[in-house]
Amino acid sequence: MPTARGHLGVEVVDGILYAVGGAPGFLATVEAYDPKTNTWTTKAPMPTDRTQLGVGVVDGILYAVGGAPGFLATVEAYDPKTNTWTAKAPMPTARNALGIGVVHGLLYAVGGFNGNPLATVEAYHPKTNTWTTEAPMPTARYFPAAAVVNDTVYIVGGRSSVWHTTIEAYTPAY
Repeated sequence: MPTARGHLGVEVVDGILYAVGGAPGFLATVEAYDPKTNTWTTKAPMPTDRTQLGVGVVDGILYAVGGAPGFLATVEAYDPKTNTWTAKAPMPTARNALGIGVVHGLLYAVGGFNGNPLATVEAYHPKTNTWTTEAPMPTARYFPAAAVVNDTVYIVGGRSSVWHTTIEAYTPAY
């Protein structure tokens, strides 16, 4: 990767891996890795410098959600076809260190930190550029890992006052 960093977001769009933001400091850097050619390309930077953000992809658009410095509610969408960023409706709960899962075209922001570990689950609806509040997780936590299997968002590990071994599953209702 051209820029050394941690606490970044990573997602895949059309077989290309995008490395977004991160630390040291607060980065707006976006770099794309093509595994077929084993090459990196620098892309348009995010409008907001940040680290500890969540990222997700809906319909070929990459969403950068929340992050630090502080506790951001910022949501920005990157279109790889035009190499441009667009501001979107902010999250209802500002936070960093959150997990992201995408189910049926909705982006789920799960957990995170806003001075306290969060159990908060909020869903972003790209077609209407709106957010809804969903049922909270049983365990408040930040820095969880998130993955989606069979339309269920799994939240694994993370931290509150202790490091967690728990895994919790959220299946959105439709």
